[in-house]
Amino acid sequence: MTKTKLKFGSDPEFSAGYTKDGELYVLPPAVLREDYNIPFEENGRHPIFKKYGDTYVHEDGCAFEMSTPPVHDWRYMWNTLHDTKEAFSKDVLSQFPSECNATMYSLPAMKYQVDRWNKRGKEFEMATTFGCDPDQDVFNMKSRCKVLDASKHPWRYFGGHIHASGIPEIETSPLQAIKSMVLTAGLASTAYTDVPELEKERLFLYGKPGKFRIQKYPNGEAGIEYRTCSTRWTESIELAEKVFSWAEVGLKCLLQGGLLTELESLVMDDARKAIISVDQDKAKSILAFISTKV
Repeated sequence: MTKTKLKFGSDPEFSAGYTKDGELYVLPPAVLREDYNIPFEENGRHPIFKKYGDTYVHEDGCAFEMSTPPVHDWRYMWNTLHDTKEAFSKDVLSQFPSECNATMYSLPAMKYQVDRWNKRGKEFEMATTFGCDPDQDVFNMKSRCKVLDASKHPWRYFGGHIHASGIPEIETSPLQAIKSMVLTAGLASTAYTDVPELEKERLFLYGKPGKFRIQKYPNGEAGIEYRTCSTRWTESIELAEKVFSWAEVGLKCLLQGGLLTELESLVMDDARKAIISVDQDKAKSILAFISTKV
């Protein structure tokens, strides 16, 4: 087995929110630029609000997205995201108590107050559109991501996409790497989430089992971005432990070790069904079976 080491990265999406009549709603990041003129760095469709070392927080539609460099230790990455989340909540969100709550949320789905935002103009276009940055589905490679008008849709969705690189098998067999993630990280994020109803809500458009992108990183390495998992693992290191420990199993045992060939025919159909239906019992059962094989 190769001695090269896995690297993990992520670009999770977080939300700012406000409470009205007992309901929690998304606050689009554009509000801070348009109504409060807070400083930001121009960056095309993704204005950058803050940088914390190598990690930065930028606007992505209705989300605040973070980007961190890939590292060998996923725990280091999780702590970086957690610390950045806390710092941004204190440095930025807490400065606007009349507009939003002083925290960044790690929720798969959050309600969106359509009537308040649907006529705010050009700066809010990204917050009212789904599918601007297309991805692919390993189980339907002919499908194409569609750009959808979300101006009247009452929910917004937040992903915790996992980037993996560092071992040659990911570069030479990226589709097999994605399938290995389906049977591990994808199932784990379903099996152990503490907000299954919000995970189901996100499946309206996002979170399908085989969603991915191929990535080419600045250092010349190629990798994968597994896009099924929601942002929920960023809230809890215990959930992150489940997701990333299984991701390591997927990429080391299933992909590198060749176990995917056997497992794909045995459990892939059931795994896809478990993720699509957020069937936590079935997901745990499949993971238990896989654990007997590794």
